[in-house]
Amino acid sequence: MILDFRELEKTHTFVGSKAYVLAMMAQNNLPVPAGMILSHLPETEQDWKRIESWWIEQVSVPLAVRSSAFGEDSEEMSFAGQNQTFLNVKTVEELKNAIKACFKSIDREASQSYRQFFMGEKKDVPMNVVLQVMVNAQYAGVYFSVNPTRAEEGAVLEYVEGLGESLVSGQVNPFRIFKKTDLSEGPLTRTILDKVFELGTKVEEKLSQKIDMEWAIDAQSNVYLLQARPITSARSETKQKMYLQAELERINKSYPTETWWDGQTFAEWTGQPSRLTFEVWKRAFAPGGAFDDSLQELGYLGFTDKSYSPHEAIMDRLFGRAFINMAKMVPLYFGPIPYRIDPSPRPHLKFEWYKVSATGILNTPKSLWRMVSVGWNMSTNRRTWIEKSRKELVEFKHKMQRPQNGSFYASWKDEELLNIWQKEVANFSRVSLKWPLNLVVLIEATHQSLRAVLSSVVGKDKVEDYLQRWMGAGLKTATFEMNRYFSRALEEPLKREFFFSRFGHRGPGELDLSHPRWEELGDSAFGGGKSKDAVTHSDFDVEAEIHSLKTFKDSVLVEEWRFLKELLELREQWKMEILRPYAHIRYISLELGRRVGLGQDIFHVTVEEVEELAGKKGSLDLIKNKIKRRKEELDAYKGIYLPDVLKKQEVGACLNKIDISSSSLRGIPLSHGVVKGTVRVVNDPSEVDFSNWPEDAILVAPATDPGWTALFTRSRGVIVERGGVLSHCAILARELGLPSINLPRATQILKNGDRIWLDGHNGGVKNDNI
Repeated sequence: MILDFRELEKTHTFVGSKAYVLAMMAQNNLPVPAGMILSHLPETEQDWKRIESWWIEQVSVPLAVRSSAFGEDSEEMSFAGQNQTFLNVKTVEELKNAIKACFKSIDREASQSYRQFFMGEKKDVPMNVVLQVMVNAQYAGVYFSVNPTRAEEGAVLEYVEGLGESLVSGQVNPFRIFKKTDLSEGPLTRTILDKVFELGTKVEEKLSQKIDMEWAIDAQSNVYLLQARPITSARSETKQKMYLQAELERINKSYPTETWWDGQTFAEWTGQPSRLTFEVWKRAFAPGGAFDDSLQELGYLGFTDKSYSPHEAIMDRLFGRAFINMAKMVPLYFGPIPYRIDPSPRPHLKFEWYKVSATGILNTPKSLWRMVSVGWNMSTNRRTWIEKSRKELVEFKHKMQRPQNGSFYASWKDEELLNIWQKEVANFSRVSLKWPLNLVVLIEATHQSLRAVLSSVVGKDKVEDYLQRWMGAGLKTATFEMNRYFSRALEEPLKREFFFSRFGHRGPGELDLSHPRWEELGDSAFGGGKSKDAVTHSDFDVEAEIHSLKTFKDSVLVEEWRFLKELLELREQWKMEILRPYAHIRYISLELGRRVGLGQDIFHVTVEEVEELAGKKGSLDLIKNKIKRRKEELDAYKGIYLPDVLKKQEVGACLNKIDISSSSLRGIPLSHGVVKGTVRVVNDPSEVDFSNWPEDAILVAPATDPGWTALFTRSRGVIVERGGVLSHCAILARELGLPSINLPRATQILKNGDRIWLDGHNGGVKNDNI
């Protein structure tokens, strides 16, 4: 079907919301530029001639060629940026190529990933294409019936000079005007702006709903409607506040005043973990889980059946994010001692009189002996633990061998599939995480020991410089090797099969079960183009630099450095191996989701709910209603920033708006270097379109993991909101020679297109736009 806007019948909603709304508005005599709808790729010469004849009727002015997939620009989904758009098409050859590319864009990985996330699968949807006369725009912008973030402020519009593409892509900061006020901002007069508000009101009346409208103004001050759709991004402010208030009340009722949480254990989780991911990990921090075994291995008390010991998991979920409850953690170390862990300036034990009790006094000798014993073991038994960890790793690799992917699970019987899923979940939460958690504790203790000795030699102000240099050039981790092979596979596609065979179980956001692995992404894992530089490793000799310090503490520094280096490299080896069986929890979950009728939504349920559904005991409709609510909750929590260390009395303040207008910011240095570049904010690496990736990109993200390699190799610097100097992000950045810092609220403060200076030496960011 090839029709002019004015020829479309009202029942033909299959052409997609964008095309349908434009056609209906044109038929209602609103100022819509002339347009045509193609419901299929022209196949005959007659089809092409029909299009060319229509174009000639428009005096062959430049055209915009835009997608209008079924469901696109609907109330549920916007498909923003997922399918292609071509502007200023001026020749027949350009038009044909644009139409073909637009129809083909439905098969792009970005579009498929979007459909998989929002629709539960990468199912095909009907694609339509809109041809529309370009407006010679002097100004262009967007109009919202209500402010998407603050509904009480009413209608609002934003605009820029020239085409609106730079606004919707986030490349420039627009002028913003509210209908309720008489003020105007920018070069347009209030009289002209009121014409836009009037047009928005008319479209809103015709569609009988709140809208998001794109518009343009030509040199004669004529206002044109370019697109209109329901406001997909406008979460109900009332519902959002309801969820936020309910979560705040839950936290206030559930935890004592002195409670505080530490989220650094989960710093690499990019965003909010899916419900299933959280539940699997939570079991590791419950009695009998991997963390319990890890504590006892190192000499701590662990969970007990005593009244002073917690009898449930110490992992909590706050506004969708995972935290360790440090108030519950204290008795797991030494029992009922009259101390609490104070998070500032670094976590340390602080005596408190009100915690003195008869039980505590009776257990004091045991607690003191345990403290001394653990301290002694930490300083003298590290070699023993390292060797034991290596031996356990060899056995783990042998026992946990898994096929490269999970395609074979499709042939398994229901009962067999559920049984193996339960075993994989139990193995991960009780066995797999034990030694990685041991190593985390040993690394932190060794890091602090090395810092203390080094500080006494070079001074506190120089410690960070030395440690960053040593960890950047002195380590050679399994992750570094993975990145090296990734770069080779990126440059030479024939090497990709080998890369997938070794590292296909890894991927962006890999700690969350809902995120695909590299072997699932295939060639799309590498994006387009080439990496910034080949991954190389420095031959810098750390021990030679230590000897050059000419200190009597030389041998102690060398020993502590060797221990830290060995522990960090061993941690990466363990991570490489535990993620193999972990990937199979995802593969089996996907197959279970397909069988029970949830698809990708399987990741929004708990372990118990999976077992009920797979065992045909649970109600699918009831679970779907729970999933719907959980998605709404996560959506409401998205704009909430929580620091890694959070006290209960500070939780309410996290819901307040903050002033983020400063042009000069300060964070924590993670990797040295100074660079100038263009900000690219990324929350989900699977949604990145490398065709629009800046040459001088500075990656800004909530957190990263080794699966973000494709972005690291195309960036000049990295800014994250979470993660310290021993995080995988910091180590990878140093290995690749990228300046990097930890900057709280970075994804809220910095915007796509911002030009900034990133100072990895001092942790500074300066906006170069000012």
